[in-house]
Amino acid sequence: MPIRLAHITDLHLDEELPSKNGISTRKRLDDIVKDIKNEKITEVICTGDIGENEGVSYFFEQLKTISLSITLGNHDSFTEISKYYGKGAHYDSLKLYSSVEKEEYKFIYLDSSEGIIDSQQLFWLEKELVSPKLIIIFMHHPVIGLNLEVDNIGKLKNRDAVLSILESYPNKITIFCGHYHMESKVVYKNITQNITPAVSFQVEKNPNTIEINTSIFGYRIIELEKNHQSSTIKLLSDAN
Repeated sequence: MPIRLAHITDLHLDEELPSKNGISTRKRLDDIVKDIKNEKITEVICTGDIGENEGVSYFFEQLKTISLSITLGNHDSFTEISKYYGKGAHYDSLKLYSSVEKEEYKFIYLDSSEGIIDSQQLFWLEKELVSPKLIIIFMHHPVIGLNLEVDNIGKLKNRDAVLSILESYPNKITIFCGHYHMESKVVYKNITQNITPAVSFQVEKNPNTIEINTSIFGYRIIELEKNHQSSTIKLLSDAN
């Protein structure tokens, strides 16, 4: 049976930067949740940067009727998120990471909230990659770099170590991530990396500066079948 799910990322609910730029992040989340439900999708994966303070509780309230999986971003607090979500919680390292098998696919959720994939996770990841199934990784930070200013200031600190592990396995690996507030697809060896647009605001693809685009927001619909996978970006505006 085909798997159909929504990938959302970088909500930044109740944070100062979107608010200063006239963005209602709560309304944008509401619009996306409404669109997801209109698409008859019942499973959502969020790859972090959920928000601050009351924004966190608002997020979980809005998604309480949907099957939800989460990875943490650099704006997220394990202590705060774990009040509402405990799947894959490692209380010794204060990280959220786990895996689940779905028919021909294996989903791996990584925690890059500290800007790295720590050594404990890397050891765990190497074992999880030993699988005959197609691997799909959900994480906040991209692993494959881009020639953009946003990559210079926000890259995963040990991405070379992560990439080395991923490319050493024969599996085809697909990564869905966020962090850079843009749409991007890059293929490197056995790895296909997809960056999903942010729920909050976008960052223009500029090699020299950081330029914010507040006019659009969006998410990704992922469709998985036995021998085929595809995804579609849905972009919305406040005028919708």
